[in-house]
Amino acid sequence: MNEKRVLIIDDDTLVRRALADYLSECGYTTSTAQDGAQGLTQAQTEAFHVVLVDLRMPGVDGLQVITTLKAEQPKLPLVVVSGTGVLHDAVEAQRRGAWDYVTKPIQDMNEVVIVIERVLEKVQLTAERDRYHRELEDLNHSLEAEVARQTQDLRTHIRELEALNRVSYAISAPLDIDTMLNRAIDAAIDVIEADYGALWLLNPDTNQVVVAATRGLRESSLAPAQAIPLGQGIVGRVAQSGHPLGGSDLADDSWLAALAPPSPPQAGGIEGGPQAGGIEGGPQAGGIAGGQPKAKRHSYLCVPLRSRDEILGTLGVALQTTRDFGSHEVKLLSAIGNQIGVAVARTQNAAKLERANVRLEQGNIELRRLDTLREQFIQNVAHELRTPLGLVHGYIEILAQGGLNPDEQQAALTVTSQRVQELVDLVKSITTIEDLSNQPLRIETIAPAKLLQTAIQMSWQRAMIAGIKLHQVCLPDLPCFSGDFGRLAQTLDQLLDNACKFSSQGSTVTVSAWTAQDALLISVADQGIGIPPKEHDHIFERFYQVDGSARRRYGGTGMGLALAKEIVEAHGGRITLRSVKGEGSTFTVCLPLQ
Repeated sequence: MNEKRVLIIDDDTLVRRALADYLSECGYTTSTAQDGAQGLTQAQTEAFHVVLVDLRMPGVDGLQVITTLKAEQPKLPLVVVSGTGVLHDAVEAQRRGAWDYVTKPIQDMNEVVIVIERVLEKVQLTAERDRYHRELEDLNHSLEAEVARQTQDLRTHIRELEALNRVSYAISAPLDIDTMLNRAIDAAIDVIEADYGALWLLNPDTNQVVVAATRGLRESSLAPAQAIPLGQGIVGRVAQSGHPLGGSDLADDSWLAALAPPSPPQAGGIEGGPQAGGIEGGPQAGGIAGGQPKAKRHSYLCVPLRSRDEILGTLGVALQTTRDFGSHEVKLLSAIGNQIGVAVARTQNAAKLERANVRLEQGNIELRRLDTLREQFIQNVAHELRTPLGLVHGYIEILAQGGLNPDEQQAALTVTSQRVQELVDLVKSITTIEDLSNQPLRIETIAPAKLLQTAIQMSWQRAMIAGIKLHQVCLPDLPCFSGDFGRLAQTLDQLLDNACKFSSQGSTVTVSAWTAQDALLISVADQGIGIPPKEHDHIFERFYQVDGSARRRYGGTGMGLALAKEIVEAHGGRITLRSVKGEGSTFTVCLPLQ
């Protein structure tokens, strides 16, 4: 079968010999150790594929063996072979690193083989996963290297062709709008041979054009022209009219005059001119304020960013010297503006499309989830209807044949009545949620103790059949409150039904009531199977069940907790859950006292 080596550590000679003999017959190579110390020595000096270890041994016990081997050989499968009286130790062993466990006394030796094969398969799958991970990392490294190489080749090619296609590359290569606009303003300045430049994009919500990219301007001087109202100043008029504007006298444009940095009167150029300016420098030294000598004029040209008939912003360039822009330059910069406008529209549309795709995908996910819930609900209701209907139909056929004595007839009628009542309760639970929105609550004064007592009476028979003990904790002097007694009792009955349904025989379900901060709190706590944390946000949804296939044996339609939640919320309250898987769940209803 195989040549896997198995180490058996157990102080019980009969168990140790029986396991060794059976596993040897199954084709395994076995070694045995009569205590934990000997087992550790063998596991540390020899190679094994699986270790079977008992927990309760003198000296070095099984937990110490597991802890040590987990630290030294984390990939070695450790399987606990333990008696039923030490289940807690078995759980602790798994927490420390045991892979699986087999309960003693072993009724079927083949169970041990199944567990061994299972952990060996896990070892194999883990090894394959690690191999795939290494291969993926190698592939990623290769891909990164290839991307880096191709990126370098592309940059080299771009530098070679930059003089010819920089403008078109700037507006078409990247989808990131900031990168695209920065490259576009660089290209526009180079093509026009300007000294400064800026791009403004239209914000339709505020009817302003806002600075999106600049070149040759100080950050500290951008504040006055950061956002310009549509129709005001040179930039605002271009954005509104869609017509280019050019010239050299910007004295009246208060939005742009402050962009010019201060400079010594005798110096010129970018840093030192008497009015070293931005895109639109004013004729007066120091900006708009009077009393200063005349500054050198600055030539400017501003064109719209256009995509078809829509204006998306403006592009402005400026020179420190006087220059008349000819029609060719106006057409060239206008063409660049149109190309940038198309690129901006494309980028904005891409962003809108991405957001729409995200919303669409979220909607599709929600639709699929709802469709799954609908199908699960149909299956659940069909199952809940099929069982009682089958019993009712069977008893009716027996009664129709007349083969029962009076006592048997009465028993058959009793069972039939109970099953019919189950169907009535099922239909009632399905329709009650809809009734909540159509029928008002029947408000009355409610004593908490009476409410709890009624709910327990409603659930007493189910709890007794399931072998569950119901325990009530309620102070006699709790204040009364206003609410719909019947529906609140139905809510607690549903919580008690869930608690009994998912608890083991012999456990206790506790119903408690107390007050806190002008609110009445009622909790239903069980010692059942618990609910995984990832399911906590969904269990109050209509038709939802934690695991519709595995939990099918518990019955239900997935409506109970949704019904409980909506009844509580109709009273202005809330219902919360605290649960630990394997330890139980506590549902708490919080109702306002006022």
